[in-house]
This record gives sequence, structure tokens and C-alpha cells, in this order.
Amino acid sequence: MISDALTYPFAGTGRYMLVIGGVLSLLSSLASLFPVLGLIVAIGASGYFAAYMFKIISATACGQDEPCDWPEFDNFWDDLLIPWLCMFSASFFSFAPYGVVKLISGESSLLPVGLLILGFVHLPMAILCVALSGTPKAAFYSATVPQIRNCLPQYFMLVALMGGLFFLSRIVNEILEGIPILGWFLSFFLGMYSLMVSGHIIGLFVRQNSVLK
Repeated sequence: MISDALTYPFAGTGRYMLVIGGVLSLLSSLASLFPVLGLIVAIGASGYFAAYMFKIISATACGQDEPCDWPEFDNFWDDLLIPWLCMFSASFFSFAPYGVVKLISGESSLLPVGLLILGFVHLPMAILCVALSGTPKAAFYSATVPQIRNCLPQYFMLVALMGGLFFLSRIVNEILEGIPILGWFLSFFLGMYSLMVSGHIIGLFVRQNSVLK
């Protein structure tokens, strides 16, 4: 699974999707220089990238091993805002308990650390559920916790892979930050690469666990 996932963005037409995605990410970042327009573009771009990740998850789960085409775009609400809300919901239900408890308990408590770890454990399943259902409410615990329980102990492998990819991306990004201009430019392609690999890993997990389909 690991070697297949890491080379996935370069299979078939994936390298073109990688380049186009990196350029779109760069352009959306530049649009943030304009306050109102930047916010609209940021939400739209984030929603479109989320929709593409969800499409990768679904396509991979159905047996496709090469990157798929970009999602179709018909209207802002269904094709951009709903995917954005789905990804926001997955992140919110994963890390909101950590944020709330951290504000209340302060720096000395170990409880926020435990909740942060649980958030990272919950996030892959939350993304998986919203990707397959297409609705933000699928990230709520009543939907995700039973699915996690059904997939144990294999789910811990998914969490480990996603966590490893996250920290590897952070390390590479730190290295790129030390390279003037070119490093900043390449960081956008790194983000697109991570998105494609993450989507493929989650999709492979769904394919190998029929209980999720």
C-alpha cells in the first residue's frame, strides 16, 4: 500500500493533475492578497480540492489505481461549498474537543494532549465518511465511531500511514522554506501531492474493508 500510494500521483495522467493542482493552489494563495475576493477564492479553492480528494477516495475504493479527472463544476453550492463544509466538519469534529478543553484547562493539563491524539485518530475516518456520503453530518461521532470499531485493528494502520505522511510533509515543507522563492513555489505542489496520496491511501483502505462500502 505504501509504495503504491507514494507513486500514485505520477501514474497515468496524475503528473498533469499534480502540476495543474499546484498552479491552482498558487493562484488561490495569491488571491488572498485581496480581502473579500481572497476569502471567496479560498473557500472555493479549498472546496474544489476537497471534492477532488473525495473523488480520488471513491475512485480508488472502486478499483481505479490511476488519478481521476477533476470534478465537474456546475454551481458554487453543490460543487464547492458542500465539499468545503464536509472537510470543515471532519476537521471540526476531530479537533473541536481539543480546542475547547485547551482553552479551559490551560497549558498544565495533559487532557488536551490526549484529545489532540484522539483528533488525529478520528480524522481519517471522518474524511472517509464525508467522502462516501457527501454530507457534513457524516463526520459526527455517531457515524464515525461505529465504523472505526468495525475496522479495528486495521484502522490503526490507516492512522499510522496518514500520520506518517503528515509528518513527512511537514519535514519536507520545513526544508523547502529554507530555499528562497523556489521553495515557496514548490510547497504548493507538495500540498497537492499530499492530497492525492492521502486520498489514495483512504480509498485503498475502503477497498480492503468491504464493511465500509
